[in-house]
Amino acid sequence: MTANAPKTPSDLPNRMAEALAKNEAAADAVQHVADELGVVHAVLSKEVAKIAEDADEGDAADEVARTAALEQKLTETAGKMSEVNEALADQHASVKHLMNAKKVVDKP
Repeated sequence: MTANAPKTPSDLPNRMAEALAKNEAAADAVQHVADELGVVHAVLSKEVAKIAEDADEGDAADEVARTAALEQKLTETAGKMSEVNEALADQHASVKHLMNAKKVVDKP
């Protein structure tokens, strides 16, 4: 089927499965970035603590705090995406069930 081809109701389970797979991959990518940012934050926190002993930490401390906030936002976003994925998976299963039931009813 081409991208411009009309979509039929029987395509719905496949389209939902594709959307779910893409969203799951996106959620995994967001979580991976959040995890990496957490590592960066930990390293920066240690370095800023060392610097603070010798000088005014200023911008570096602000950026460390910012990395923590960004990590938290990404983690929350990944969690919300996982919740959406669960809902999509439930809907996908329901649609597949309904489509299969329709096939049984429509049989001659």
